[in-house]
Amino acid sequence: MSSIKSSKNTGKKVKIAGAGPSGLTAAIILAKAGYEVHVYEARESVGARFIGDFQVLENSSGHPDPIEMLQKIGIAINFFVRPASSATLFDHRLRPKTVSSSVPFAYFIQRGRREAFTGATRVSLDEGLLQQALDMGVSIYYQTRIKPNEADIIATGPAAADGLAKEMTFLTDLPDTVWVLFDMKYAPGGYVYLFVLDGVATFGCAITHNLSDINRYFDAALKRVQEIRPFSIQEGKTGYSFMDFRLKSSATDNQRLYVGEAGGFQDYLFGLGLRYAFMTGYFAATSLISGKKYDTLWKEGFGPSQEMSLVNRSLYEWGGNWGLSAFVQQAQKKDFKEYLTSWQTKSPWKMALLPIIKWAWQGNQSCRHVFPVHWCRKRRQQVSGKN
Repeated sequence: MSSIKSSKNTGKKVKIAGAGPSGLTAAIILAKAGYEVHVYEARESVGARFIGDFQVLENSSGHPDPIEMLQKIGIAINFFVRPASSATLFDHRLRPKTVSSSVPFAYFIQRGRREAFTGATRVSLDEGLLQQALDMGVSIYYQTRIKPNEADIIATGPAAADGLAKEMTFLTDLPDTVWVLFDMKYAPGGYVYLFVLDGVATFGCAITHNLSDINRYFDAALKRVQEIRPFSIQEGKTGYSFMDFRLKSSATDNQRLYVGEAGGFQDYLFGLGLRYAFMTGYFAATSLISGKKYDTLWKEGFGPSQEMSLVNRSLYEWGGNWGLSAFVQQAQKKDFKEYLTSWQTKSPWKMALLPIIKWAWQGNQSCRHVFPVHWCRKRRQQVSGKN
């Protein structure tokens, strides 16, 4: 994986639907290669659906360090980044376990528009990528939609909810904090988290079941976390986000390339998708520039990781609070990055479980994922075709 060298204008035009991380990454790389790039964003600005929340860019999937990866492919780090090398995990009994790693197991970034931030002192990921795209001459059209058949790259974000999170950003008197609570009572199929950096906090409750009850789970989880230590909440803003995961044989449709969450690229274990957004944006741009097949590029890059995340998701849920408690206990005994990486590593026994899990979780109802031929979890039906 390497950056695309700058060249003179090729005279070729590329249209991208969506100005999220995957779409802007593709736009920057294509513009550096001399393409005329037009990005169409349905909202009024980049990052408009975010509330200044801290998000996690994982460094534990066994792939190269994401910051080094971005720099290598030609994306400048002109946005806020904070490494995470320690955290406190809680099981359902609120028993704390401190975990740490010799190198960062993740990086925190911030999302949204500066004027919408609580404690607006940082450059968000969205603002940073936007500036790089504009510097390269990319044209961006806001509050403008184009039809899928008019775009070369589809980066429009998630189309269906496989997981849902409610988040709140606020100012607080807590010191820097990274807390994660694993308790199926308060976050069925998911987890509760509190990140505090320099007095600015993101609290969230992420679930994969009973999505219509997210407000109730969020309120109960907030009370539960304040049992650990009461903290102040000032200038609170709330928002929602959801994840879209599907296993597929292709992320291409009539030469249109689907990237990021539009293609269902997520880590299904913890619902993290930023790394996949950057990588698929890069692979899509590389495909257009080099002529290499996009499906070949992403499958070679992280295809097995997608399958392993489905197996991990099943183990996570089947284990219940007992399994999550064991997860927390084991995490403290090892380097946390290495421990998380071991979960993501492809193994024969996990590969043997994969077809069983896909069979057990298949449903008979209609599938809300519109593209492409893929596997859907229970409550949804596998669309036409087998893979």
